[in-house]
Parts: sequence; C-alpha cells; structure tokens
Amino acid sequence: MQTRTQQYALKAIDKIDAIKNALNESEEEVRKDYGDLALNFPVMVLQSGLAQTSGFVLAKKRAGQLRYLNDLADVLGETDAENFHKKIIATQLGEYQRLTRHTLDAAGWLKRYVQGCPKIEADATSGGDA
Repeated sequence: MQTRTQQYALKAIDKIDAIKNALNESEEEVRKDYGDLALNFPVMVLQSGLAQTSGFVLAKKRAGQLRYLNDLADVLGETDAENFHKKIIATQLGEYQRLTRHTLDAAGWLKRYVQGCPKIEADATSGGDA
C-alpha cells in the first residue's frame, strides 16, 4: 500500500512528463506560465489561502496556469480545477485546512519535478508574478 505522498509523487511525475512531451515550441508561453505557477503556487497558498489562490488562477484564464491547476486537481483526485475550487469554497474550516495541507503536499511534488525538468522553464524575469 502506498502512502498519500507516494501517490501524489507518482501522479505528479506523470503530469510533468505529459506536459514536457506534449508542448511544442509554439507553446513556449504555456510552458513558462505552467512553470512559473508551479514554482509560486505553494507560496501563494501560504500567503493568501487556498480559496483565494485557486480563484485568482481561475480568473486569470491563462492556458498554462489553468493546465497547472487542472493537473494539481487531478493529482488530488478531483475532476478538474473548477470543481476543485467549488469544493474548496464550500467546505467547513476543518476540511478546508485538510484540503490546504493536501494541496500543499501535491503542489510540492509538482514544484520539485518542474525544478528538475529543463524543458519547463519558469520565466526568471517574472519576479514571482504568477
């Protein structure tokens, strides 16, 4: 039996492999947006909260960021980013805290794999603006 963390790690590496192999040169902006958000998402959650961060990403509607949020939702066992956000905003405090911890765990794995993948480069000039 695998731990929750092991399950997140396996799903996360599959997501990063998929984006690394699927995106071509014309989708460089998607790759950079994905990488930027992967690196910044955990900090954004800690600073602003899970509901605000997921709502912010959904509102921006940038392809790479939406793909990241959909991938994160899938790693967590949710259907997609919008349903995950609805679940987040509808939960009680205890469940919200649990969702935040699990999301930070899963986001940490996506971040680690993005850092180790030269094909998904974050834009160093972005200054952390996800």
